[in-house]
Amino acid sequence: MRAVSHARCALGALAILACSLGSAASAYASSCSGFSLSDNNLGLSGPVGCVTVSNSGPNQVTVTITMNAGFSIKLNGADEAFNGPSGLTLSDAGTISIESGLYTGSFTKLRDNQNIAGFGRFAFDYADIKNQPGGIVSADVISYTLMASGLTASQFTSFAVHFCTASGTNCGPMTGFAEGVRSTTTTPEPATMVLLGTGLLGLVRVRRRSLWANASARKSAT
Repeated sequence: MRAVSHARCALGALAILACSLGSAASAYASSCSGFSLSDNNLGLSGPVGCVTVSNSGPNQVTVTITMNAGFSIKLNGADEAFNGPSGLTLSDAGTISIESGLYTGSFTKLRDNQNIAGFGRFAFDYADIKNQPGGIVSADVISYTLMASGLTASQFTSFAVHFCTASGTNCGPMTGFAEGVRSTTTTPEPATMVLLGTGLLGLVRVRRRSLWANASARKSAT
């Protein structure tokens, strides 16, 4: 009976372990596959959006900024800064697709070595998106291409985005800056997998002891 109790305790412990691992995986998982805009100068908790950079052709990358619910990208007078590449010019930036191409725009300024709201200096700062319809001051999603000799997505190391505290075309009551760093993968950490394997091995050992104890008890009874 004691061996059976031990087995049940082990099963319960393993169940708790599995639940804990599931919770940990959820906590570490990220829906952003690029640069998570998690740090901001407004004191808001949690990420406000995500920046992805992908190779879209020879010497060409596509940058897509997608904001989370409750936030949007400032368009008029806004900054989209980043570090990594070198030697870019204003003409390297292509047409900006705004709200999945419902309308388009273009950057009117490019500044280098620009200090962004306490996040330090960024190598390039594309700014002031123009040509949006009248009255539209922000967007939930924008996408643009950059084309320059030798340019690849892997060169980008960080982003800073000028954002608004409202979704859609309304910029909301406050604006701020958010910095993006590369997101961690959703793959469970090795230590977590080792812990799970150890728990399973312990359960097998307890089960074997239980079977041995039961067999010994039957043999003694006969």
